Order: sequence, then C-alpha cells, then structure tokens
Amino acid sequence: MTNPNDDLPDKDVTDKDVKSPSLVPGVVLLILAGVLIVITLIKPDLPQWLTITIAVTAIVVVVLLLIYAFRVFRDVTRPGGSR
Repeated sequence: MTNPNDDLPDKDVTDKDVKSPSLVPGVVLLILAGVLIVITLIKPDLPQWLTITIAVTAIVVVVLLLIYAFRVFRDVTRPGGSR
C-alpha cells in the first residue's frame, strides 16, 4: 500500500529557502556617507550653514549605517534567524 504523500518533497528547510539580508541599504548608506564626508573635507566655497548641514547629515547617515549593521548582525547571529 502506498502513501499519497510519498511523492511530495520533504518540507525541510534548505539553503534555497533561507533568505539572507539585503546589503543594498547598507551600500547606499555607505556611499551617501562617503560622498557627504568628502564634500565636507574638500570644503568647497559654500555658505557656512550649508557646510554645517552637510556635516550633520553625514553624521546622521553614519549613525544610521551603524544601526543597520547592528540589526543585520543581530538577525544573522540569532538562532533561527536569516541563516
């Protein structure tokens, strides 16, 4: 006697089913931070308020990048996470 469920594939988790976290947001934040930092370091002839705004934005982007890196690290190292 055969079981109709014998033809169905096992529902074990395989490497294809595991979704790794996307690196796109991290790369975008890293490029944006790099561009803002370079603009601040080159110090083109900009008004002081604009230079300060660019510097503060660069700091905010770097903090967001660190937060994103922490979240990805936490998700990957958590048992049953994205790994």
